[in-house]
Amino acid sequence: MLRIMLFALMLSPLTAFGCSCLSEAKTFEEEIKEYDAIFTGIALETDLIPGDWDTAFYKTKMKVIEVWKDKAVSDSVYIKTSIERDSCGEKSPTIGNRFIVFSHVTKNGLHATGGCSTFIDLDHFETDMASLSSEEKAVWQSVLTEMWAGLGKPKKVHSK
Repeated sequence: MLRIMLFALMLSPLTAFGCSCLSEAKTFEEEIKEYDAIFTGIALETDLIPGDWDTAFYKTKMKVIEVWKDKAVSDSVYIKTSIERDSCGEKSPTIGNRFIVFSHVTKNGLHATGGCSTFIDLDHFETDMASLSSEEKAVWQSVLTEMWAGLGKPKKVHSK
């Protein structure tokens, strides 16, 4: 149960967050089954798509590097991320950074993140890790190791 709680925390920035997606009933393997696509990629460009608090989003083009689940995943995809922090949204993805994306494919072909799906800026995460104590780093390293082990070997690898 501790691993699940730690993993849920990893899904958000290391700072406080205003949403909760913790499910103590699901294993990591069960969580993986919930998504259409799981991949790593590099943010190439991002645009703010205007709207009100529940319809505005960031549309970001990602160059796909590794793929574990591949519904509608090619060598580049567009992801949709929420801008509303209380709904697990974030600031726009940082161009040039590496991300791991767990997404649901929308009817218009975007890979939707936000809500409770995993969208982690791996470069930002590494920077945050540098500020942690050795004990905190050990816990996060354990969680990351479990996540990567749970994903296993990618089905596809594109050139960087």
